[in-house]
Amino acid sequence: MEKTKSSCVKVSNHIPDDLTVSILSKLPLKSLVRFRCVRKSWSFLFQDSYFMNIYRIHFASNHNYTYADHSCISHELIQPYYELHNALFLYRGKSFENKVRLDWPPPIQQHDLGFQFMGSVLDGTLCFSQNWEIPNTVFWNINTNKFKTLPPSSLEFPPPFYHNAACAIHGFGYDHVTDDHKLIRHVAHCLHVTDDEDLIPPYQANWEVYSLRSNSWKKVDIDMSNGYFNTDLRVHVNGVCHWCDEPEDCLVSFDLTNDAFFRTPLPSRLDGNFGLLLVDKRFVALNGSVAFISTWETSCANKLTTFHISVLAELGRKESWTKLFIVGPLPCIYHPIGAGNKGDIFFLSKDRKLVQFDLITQRIEKLDISYRLGKKTLLYKEVFLPVGELRDV
Repeated sequence: MEKTKSSCVKVSNHIPDDLTVSILSKLPLKSLVRFRCVRKSWSFLFQDSYFMNIYRIHFASNHNYTYADHSCISHELIQPYYELHNALFLYRGKSFENKVRLDWPPPIQQHDLGFQFMGSVLDGTLCFSQNWEIPNTVFWNINTNKFKTLPPSSLEFPPPFYHNAACAIHGFGYDHVTDDHKLIRHVAHCLHVTDDEDLIPPYQANWEVYSLRSNSWKKVDIDMSNGYFNTDLRVHVNGVCHWCDEPEDCLVSFDLTNDAFFRTPLPSRLDGNFGLLLVDKRFVALNGSVAFISTWETSCANKLTTFHISVLAELGRKESWTKLFIVGPLPCIYHPIGAGNKGDIFFLSKDRKLVQFDLITQRIEKLDISYRLGKKTLLYKEVFLPVGELRDV
């Protein structure tokens, strides 16, 4: 009987550096941040310019969209005669070259003022709100031309000794788990002036969520202050609504699936950069992540603008903010509008034009869209999904 010969294979536990860089550069940001503690050399990856250049290119080009065209909705005030009117335009095409004016759904009229977009455009569905105390809120799908006026909630009716409900919408988003469009808002009431303060019951403002699928409101029992928030500092990403609590200088996030709140302090301000002024800050949805764009301007006469783009890897962890891009300094750009679908950022130029900036090629293209009085632009992807029980116009 022949003896079976066994051969020993020597296995090396050394991974070539180029292979390590290739693997790590393709990781999601959350995983990369966590893996920094695995090896000492990995903890310095974010200071390695060679690695960061590779990672930036991969991050900016790692989109899940298969369509090529951009779309955007533009709301502006026009003055055809002697009074201001609301106008809504839809732009399509690679350079937004195809422009169509849209007719408003019946709940909203062109002469109505004091209403605004709420959050993002979700598969063609817009959310409008009008008035501050008890708002008239409408979901409208521009693809199907169907709309839904939200019903009143029990919280809009004040308890004894209180009056005037103040409803502040903080987010509008899509819950992919339940296939439902939802809205979250904060409701508070003003107190009547009275001498019998001891008779006034304690009262706490409330949060509530509207579900399009059930066409109903639900109170969210959670202790979260309303704070002060800027309506421009809102974004929806993957079933989570985000907004900025400016007094606390933090990102507030609400998960539409499990009704959970998170608070994440914003990235630290610039250190050692004298002569730069923070003039604007925005949140955008960049390739499936929340990105914070801070706009810095030189204090000299010939003002130059620089944009710092930090991406959040994990909710609730300030240290997971990672500054991936620095754009500029540029002489002609004012502030960001939003992120496109293929690693591009849209900015407003100082001559009131829309500008497209490619994060990969660093190429700037000025688009033929001018900003008018009261203009608001929202970028969106056109995906035709069923949108609850919206009615025909």
